[in-house]
Amino acid sequence: MKKLTAILVTGLAVILAACAHSPVQVVVKPQVQVAPDNIGSGYSIYVRGANQLQGGGLGSLGGIYADSSNVTLANDIEQSMATALYQGFEAWSFRGVETGGDVQVVANLTDLSYDSPNKLYTTKVDSGASIQLQVMVKGATFYGNYSTSGKDRNLIKPSREEVEVTINQLLSATLQRAFEDEKLKSFLRQHL
Repeated sequence: MKKLTAILVTGLAVILAACAHSPVQVVVKPQVQVAPDNIGSGYSIYVRGANQLQGGGLGSLGGIYADSSNVTLANDIEQSMATALYQGFEAWSFRGVETGGDVQVVANLTDLSYDSPNKLYTTKVDSGASIQLQVMVKGATFYGNYSTSGKDRNLIKPSREEVEVTINQLLSATLQRAFEDEKLKSFLRQHL
C-alpha cells in the first residue's frame, strides 16, 4: 500500500511540475478583408511593421503557476503585420515594393496582451491590441491609432490553440480598423 501511495504521489508531482512549466508560444498571422478600391492605382507602397511591446511577452494565463505560464510570440510579428497590411493595400490597387515607395507605412504595435489577472486560478483573461499607423505621402504624414480589447471567461485554462485564435482575431480586428478609417482614405486621396 505504501508503495502504491508513493507511486501516486510521485505521479501527481510530475504532473504538477509539468503544469508549472508550460509557457504558451503563439504564431501570429493577422488577416484583413478589404473591399476593392482604386485609391492607390498607379502608386507603389512600402509597409513595415515595428514591434514596440515591452518585455517581449503578451502576459500570463494565470493560475497557481502564473509565473511560468507566460504567453510569448513564436514568429516574426513585424513581418506578419506587414504581410496583412500589404494584402489590404493591394486591395486598394497599391503595388507593394520592398523599399522606398510612393507611400510609406509603418505599423507600430504598441500593445498585444493576453493576460489573466487571477494568480490562483484562470477564469478571466483580459486581452487587447493597439497599433499606431503612420502613413507618409509626399512629405505629408497621417497618424491613426487603432485598438481592440476583449475579456474572456473560462472554466479551465485555455489551450494554446484557443489563445492563438483569440490573439489573431484581436490583431486582425485592429488592423481591419485602419482600412475602415475614412480619414485614412481621405488622406490618401488628397495626397496622391
